[in-house]
This record gives sequence, C-alpha cells and structure tokens, in this order.
Amino acid sequence: MYLLNGEKKALESVIKEQRIRIGRGLISITPVSEAGLVSEEDVEKALESKQKVIDELSVENESQKKEIDELKAKLAELDSHVDDAKDVQEDNKNVEQTDTKEVSAEDDKAAVVQDEKKVSASKSKK
Repeated sequence: MYLLNGEKKALESVIKEQRIRIGRGLISITPVSEAGLVSEEDVEKALESKQKVIDELSVENESQKKEIDELKAKLAELDSHVDDAKDVQEDNKNVEQTDTKEVSAEDDKAAVVQDEKKVSASKSKK
C-alpha cells in the first residue's frame, strides 16, 4: 500500500497514465478514510485523552504513597510504645543422664560347618 503525496494536478496525471492498469485490476486506489488509516488529529486527541488518564492515576498514586507513609509512621509510633519485656522464670530442673540398659556380650549362636556336597561317580573318574 502506498500513499501518494504531491500536487493535485501531478497526481491526477499519474492516475490517468495508469488507467489501463487500473481497468485491468492490477492497481487499485483506495481513499485514506476507507483504508482504515487514522488522521494526525485523531491520534493527537487519543494521546491527549490517554495522557489525562495517566495524570489522574499519577495523582492517585501520590496520594496513596502519602497515606502509606502516614500509616508507617503510626505503626512505628505504636511499636515504640509496646514494651516487650516479659518475665520468664528460669528452669531449675536437674536431669540425671545415666544409661540403664544392659547388653550381654555373649553370642549364643553356634555355627555348624559341614560339607554335604556329593560328587557323582562318573565325574570323579575324570
């Protein structure tokens, strides 16, 4: 897609010179408004409206920051008034640690080693 800019007479002569290609459907000319393009004025209006929204959000953001700072100051003030000095009694329990389990050192298992493998007579002759 191309936009043609120039003097009106020069553009009309270009279009007249290309009338055969236009007639065959090789070239088509679409007005800017039908092509979906937006004019510069419309873009500026859209930008101005978006800028207003951004400015409003910025002001709201600043007010919320101030409120947060005030709440932090109040919280710090409340924390300074709270005493966290709790009296805790000491634990005076004495625990004796002795081992009361008795383990015998004897091994009652007897191992019997006996070779019970039998060799056949035919294999023993070889």
